[in-house]
Amino acid sequence: MFDWAESHVRALGGQRVGFLIALREDGTLRRAYYASPNRPWDGEQKTSMALAHPRWFLYLPEDEPGRGYLEWDQLPVSAIRRWLGRPVLATDLQDVGGGEPLEHWPESWRVVVG
Repeated sequence: MFDWAESHVRALGGQRVGFLIALREDGTLRRAYYASPNRPWDGEQKTSMALAHPRWFLYLPEDEPGRGYLEWDQLPVSAIRRWLGRPVLATDLQDVGGGEPLEHWPESWRVVVG
């Protein structure tokens, strides 16, 4: 998901900026928010947007390429399949800490990458 998020935001705006995608209950796109390049979101802004939408995906890059933060809540695997353009594979469910792979797509999750 991190690689997809990095590619998505670079393709749209040419830069790594934070974004939040809000979904409707049926998993279709409701709204997308993108941070300004020189004004990353703070915790209060992220919390406000997340509270306004019951289903969402958040990407926040760090300054160093390949590092960042992902979080989502009530994100259905059907949306992930659509975004990735392929099925979710067992390798997509690997624990970033090297632990046991997950058994299924977690609808709510948060992870620091890098």
